[in-house]
Parts: sequence; structure tokens; C-alpha cells
Amino acid sequence: MGYAQLTGRKEALQARVNSLNSKLMQISNQQNALTNQISNNQNMSNMRSAYNQMRATSLFSSNVNGGMEYSQAMMNYQNSMAENTMTSTTNNLSLSSLQSQENALDTQREQVQTQLNAATNELENVKKAEEQGIKNATVKYSA
Repeated sequence: MGYAQLTGRKEALQARVNSLNSKLMQISNQQNALTNQISNNQNMSNMRSAYNQMRATSLFSSNVNGGMEYSQAMMNYQNSMAENTMTSTTNNLSLSSLQSQENALDTQREQVQTQLNAATNELENVKKAEEQGIKNATVKYSA
């Protein structure tokens, strides 16, 4: 293969490497956005859970101190805690969906990284072959 052809191949490979790098950056940005969303959702879920637990405990205490039967106050408390658990479970399912999306992006990122490594290696080989082709085509004068 002549060095002119190698130069053309090198340009095509460089464009592919650039495209793959761009794709890798897009995936990383999507992963960062998902990670932030997951973190925010977890924080909100934890805050809601803590608030609901505090509210249920406070209500239980008020009911007992207000003269409500202990068993009835305990039943109300347990119902509040069951609702809190149900809400937490729903939030966990939402988080699980986001984490699945994040895992899919991670798999996609690994595939693009593999393609990028292959293209980069091929580009380096073409550059070396081009240099060798130029050296071989250079006229050598003997004295």
C-alpha cells in the first residue's frame, strides 16, 4: 500500500477515533446526570422516610399522652410505619430503574472504549507504515 493511501486511511481512522471520543464523552455526561439524579432521589427518599418516622413517633406519643389506649396508639403507629415502608419500596423501584439505565450506559461505554482502543491501535500502525513507506520511497544517493 502506497504512503498516499496510508495517509488517506490515517485520516479516516483519525476521524473515527474523534467520533468515538465524542461518543464516549456523551455517555459519560449521561452517566453523570443519572448519578446525580439517583443521588438526589436517594436523599429525598431518606429525608421523607426520616420525617415520616418522626411524625409517626410524635403522633404515637401525643396519642398515648392524650389518653388513647396504648394498643390503638400502637396500631396507628404501625400503620404509619407500614405506609412509610410502602413509600420507600416505591422509591427503591424508581431508583432501581435509574440504576438499570446507568448499568446499560456503563456497558455501552465499555463497548465504545473497546472500539476506541482498536481504532487507536490501528491508527498507530498506519502511522508507522506511512512513515516506513515514506522512508522507502525516498531516493538514496550513493557517493
